[in-house]
Amino acid sequence: MHRGWPCQAPGPGRRTRFRGRRYAAAVSYDYVIVGGGSAGATLAARLSERPGCTVLVLEAGADGPLGTADDRVANVSFAATPRDWGMRAHVTSEREVEYPQGRFVGGGSSVNGALAFRGTPSDYDGWAAAGNPSWSYAHLLPCLRRLEDDHDFGTDTDVHGRGGPIPIVRWPADDLVPLQEAFRAGCEATGSPWCTDLNAPGTAGVGPLPMNRDGAVRVSTALAYLAPARERANLDVRGGAHAARVCIERGRAVGVEVLTAGGTERIDAGTVVLSAGSILTPGLLWRSGVGPGDALRELGIEPVVDNPAVGANLTDHPGAFVFAQPADDVGPTDPQYQLAARASSTTGTADDLFVSMMNVFDLAAMPDLRAALGAPTAVVLTCGVHEPRSRGRVTLESADPRAAPRIELNLLSDPADASRLVEGIRRCREVARAGMSKFVRSIAFLDDDDFADDARLEAYARSVAAPWYHPVGTCRMGPADAGDTVVGDDLAVHGVEGLRVVDASIMPAITKAPTNITTIAIAERAAELLAAAS
Repeated sequence: MHRGWPCQAPGPGRRTRFRGRRYAAAVSYDYVIVGGGSAGATLAARLSERPGCTVLVLEAGADGPLGTADDRVANVSFAATPRDWGMRAHVTSEREVEYPQGRFVGGGSSVNGALAFRGTPSDYDGWAAAGNPSWSYAHLLPCLRRLEDDHDFGTDTDVHGRGGPIPIVRWPADDLVPLQEAFRAGCEATGSPWCTDLNAPGTAGVGPLPMNRDGAVRVSTALAYLAPARERANLDVRGGAHAARVCIERGRAVGVEVLTAGGTERIDAGTVVLSAGSILTPGLLWRSGVGPGDALRELGIEPVVDNPAVGANLTDHPGAFVFAQPADDVGPTDPQYQLAARASSTTGTADDLFVSMMNVFDLAAMPDLRAALGAPTAVVLTCGVHEPRSRGRVTLESADPRAAPRIELNLLSDPADASRLVEGIRRCREVARAGMSKFVRSIAFLDDDDFADDARLEAYARSVAAPWYHPVGTCRMGPADAGDTVVGDDLAVHGVEGLRVVDASIMPAITKAPTNITTIAIAERAAELLAAAS
């Protein structure tokens, strides 16, 4: 049993044993960034633009290779790939699912569906109103523009950027495949107007998905940010480097302990930045003594900062699938998805629903679903609640750095989320009926009586509800005296000097959009704040 895992720097040029762990000679950097994902890769590239600033990125997954088949947009490289942590999450207390999280340079941006949605201005202004004045839409817009190379609108408005690292493209209306044209027709017939730019402020309706792709290649932060920066002498990137904990001495973070084949290695830092994501960053803080005191003591960890908010406030977008049997002459189509609709529920706020569709989906790898559907393929409509009220938690059940955290999503625990997901399911059916009758024979697993009965439709929603793999909020940003926050407006961890968090875990509330682009913008903004503080 350990007590706080204190870290002690070895003398220069020698190996030192400390409480059973073997340290290599300490190496020091101005910034050590734990996690080379959407935020970490971005931050490293920006910080290393300053020649006098030394930066090390520690990535637990592999550092490449890049540009392989796994980087194709059509290959959403989720569970059971070398790029995934293999985690599982409790959707409810009764149901557990795979919960893919990126374990590869580029992190989530190397495994996701390449959807390049921004949050809405009200999302960011809500962060500012919660006690984070440096994070309003006015502050984040320059960051969103700077990261973009928007091929469609980057030169036409002051809302978008041109020449940034991340290419943003949309499918032209003339390039829509027939099924997606039918989806568009169904959306328009049910009240969603055509919208050419779903990232523009105040827009809603059905439109082309903004995507961070170059042709068929998903452009991750590893490709867009890290690759061009690697030639800089002041930037190091280490793959296969599993961080165990932050070394905190007398209230200050002074380095990171990393697991190696031979034991452990201590790496000194002027500033430690945790960019391991909303699931792993709180666990790193727990193992470093920053978290709920009683829970830490149960694990044998002596608290450095007793803060119950570490790991709390876990938020993800809950979604559901509506399966339809395709007509006999309708087969798999590439690309799988081109359009989506932002819509508003009748009981929530503006733009709190998201509806999309995957073209005919081959069920060969899902024999149970194939048998239940009675068909080898399915048209899959999807809907999600983009302003959920349900909250979960990430905790540790072991102090072992290699042990997986416990992820409790608590999806649909707030009744308002369940009722809005039911509304989204009904909207999917309306879209299919209004525009897709040529391609779809019938909705599977649900009949007219189900759609007419709120209780029955909610039971279906609860049985199929799934996370969209957009975890945020577990190191919530806000004033220290708020009582439910982990980092301040400057992303500094409350109660520990020299330690910051830069990833999706700092979001006070989830965006009404997939979270990858906002996470990159967080890193862009963090680079500004760190430069101003140095």
